[in-house]
This record gives sequence, C-alpha cells and structure tokens, in this order.
Amino acid sequence: MNNKNHSRSAPVDAEKLLKKAKGSMIFGLKSWIKALEMADGSKKSEDKYCYDVAADASTGCIRLKADGSIVEGTFKSRDEWAAIGKPARLASIGLRSRKDELESENKERVEYTFNVMTGEAHLSKGGVVITSEPVGIAAWAAVGQPVEVRLFQQLNVAREWGMEEAFNTTRERMIKYGVIRKPPVSAEGKVSTPAA
Repeated sequence: MNNKNHSRSAPVDAEKLLKKAKGSMIFGLKSWIKALEMADGSKKSEDKYCYDVAADASTGCIRLKADGSIVEGTFKSRDEWAAIGKPARLASIGLRSRKDELESENKERVEYTFNVMTGEAHLSKGGVVITSEPVGIAAWAAVGQPVEVRLFQQLNVAREWGMEEAFNTTRERMIKYGVIRKPPVSAEGKVSTPAA
C-alpha cells in the first residue's frame, strides 16, 4: 500500500487561471467602452473606441480609434481590469436572466441599465426603475452567480443523460445571458456540440 501524502485540493492550473483573468479583463474593457459610449450620449456603438491588450495580457487600455490615443485613466493592469470585469459579467448575467423572467411573467418589455463607470445597474419598465429589484453592479453580480452555476449544472446533466433538446435549450439560454459564447460554426455550417 502506498502511503504518500496527497493534497486534497485540485492542482492549480496556471494557464486556466490566466485565461479566466484575461476573459474577465476583456469583459471589463468592453463594458468600460460601452459606458464611455453612453457617457457620449450613444445608445448604440459608434465604433469610436477600441481596447488594446498587451501580448502577455499583463495590461490593457482603451484607445480612441481616430488617433490611437489612450483614453485617460484606462491604462490598467490585468488584475485591475479583471476586478471590474468579473462582477460586471456576473451582473450582466443576473440582469439578463431576471429581465427574461419578468418579461415572460408580465408580458411587458423590461429594460436594463448597466454602467461599470458609475456602478449603476437596474431594471426598468416604461422608463421607471423597478424598486423591488436589486440596484447596483455588486447586487446584480450576487444574482448572476447562482444563475451561472445553475445553468452549468443543467447543461452537464443534459449532456450526461444524452438529453439533446434540454442540452440545446440550456445552451441557447446560456448564450442569451452571456454565460458562454456562441459556439463556432464549422465549414459545413454545423454548430460544434460537445459529445454527450
């Protein structure tokens, strides 16, 4: 019998952690661009800004497309952008999920406001904030995290049991809420699907 001591925790995968941090960083940068556009009075992107990430993903910034200059205050480390992006991503999931639920229940259009520069995040109906719902990015991040966990659990169960319709329905919901990206389409026009 081998009596070697083994660590009970899973080994840390540095590459996976870096990939997650970079993903959070990019979400932070994209969200900040959206906030800049809203501050400029644009409801839709006018393609005025772009983000730039260092080759090693250690830093990132937002640039004006017109002249390539860095927007003041946006040159930050990966960790600084990830600290903005991680809760912003979860808040976005929470807002989209709850918006979907309310529209299904009440058959009325619901809108959400989401601004990482101000920390503002809320749902509204007819231009009036729904006061019975959370307010702020941190509050919506707390809503979004269990939504993300639940959807991944549902997806895994559907995959394990070979329930293709449930798998596809859950995956579409995950894409809609921003939990995962839309899977790539092959040259034959087929969406790649993980094996059941």
